[in-house]
Amino acid sequence: MERTFATDRDWAAIDGQLCLVTSFTPLAKVEDGKVIAINPTTPYGSVHLKCEKSPDNIIGFITHKTDFMMLWAAFNEPTEVDGTRVEICSSELNSTVPGEGVEVWLVWTQRRYRRGIGLFRKILPRLIVMVSPRGAFDLLMDRTKRPDLKGEARAIATLPLATWTPKVMT
Repeated sequence: MERTFATDRDWAAIDGQLCLVTSFTPLAKVEDGKVIAINPTTPYGSVHLKCEKSPDNIIGFITHKTDFMMLWAAFNEPTEVDGTRVEICSSELNSTVPGEGVEVWLVWTQRRYRRGIGLFRKILPRLIVMVSPRGAFDLLMDRTKRPDLKGEARAIATLPLATWTPKVMT
């Protein structure tokens, strides 16, 4: 079954779940670090997702500029994104692009905002975006994959290489 997420109410079905981004389709362009939308009513992009607790194929529309820029950075060039904290944990990241040794994950959430931010929730970014080694999502979701990896070795194999988190989140 396929589900489409266009609004916060739709996305709330996977709030806090780790999802593998199987494809990212930009509907806007980036010029000089700025997002340029086709028009004010069109989303900036879409993602196809495979989520940890959902058997459905999910198509999610990206409607916040910061969320779009984090995905853009993860899929195109791992750079700083205004309004986010980026944590790059490996030099491997610079030599790979998604599909060639790495994969992109995201978490959609409204639960991790800093104290006092609640009044502005409607206009804040919702995503945390990560780039991880290819196959790490399957290692996390299925303990029977690669049974030779145990303990610390398994944990290291699933660590994100880079993470973008909006500054308004903890």
